[in-house]
Amino acid sequence: MAWGPGLEGGVVGKSADFVVEAVGDNVGFSVEGPSQAKIECDDKGDGSCDVRYWPTEAGEYAVHVLCSNEDIQHSPFMAEIVNVKVFTSHYSAAFFVRCSGPGLERGRVGETGEFVVDCTNAGPAELTIEIISDGGTEAEVHIQDNGDGTYTITYIPLYPGCYTLTIRYGGQDVPNFPAQLSVEPAVDISGVHVFGPGVEGKGRKRWGSVMWIYF
Repeated sequence: MAWGPGLEGGVVGKSADFVVEAVGDNVGFSVEGPSQAKIECDDKGDGSCDVRYWPTEAGEYAVHVLCSNEDIQHSPFMAEIVNVKVFTSHYSAAFFVRCSGPGLERGRVGETGEFVVDCTNAGPAELTIEIISDGGTEAEVHIQDNGDGTYTITYIPLYPGCYTLTIRYGGQDVPNFPAQLSVEPAVDISGVHVFGPGVEGKGRKRWGSVMWIYF
């Protein structure tokens, strides 16, 4: 899965950034367009990576995200790179906002989901977030201003199912949102029973304990 403003467009001479999650092994990137673009990738160590490239001429660029030399779903992404004067007149501050974190894709009933919204390149504006289920139930959302242009978002869904996650900055949708969020039911451990010599303390041998778990 890949998302971010750099997959849709950018500015000549500026980095165009995006995020790739659940990358696995043998992942590669390539950018084709009017100019050769330098590419950098930072492995975050959690199955995701931050990718950026620097186009030096305006025009349309094809951004390929590859796994085992094959394009992932929706790749290549077509990004429109423009000169800075054209860019500022056509794009809102929301275009510069980037979002990342496991809470963007999945959650669990009664547990706190979390993700980060990075507005450091977007300038000052109001950030609003809504997480609403298909049945119309809204999850409780908290926005923490980290004081450095980023925000930590936490939420607690009350019911399982599919939710719509909407993120707006300055009244405009940020790239790739609204998006779908899957919320799983809470885990019920009341029916779990554990028994065996390893938990009952029987016998003198301690190195070969056995445990059975039944649901």
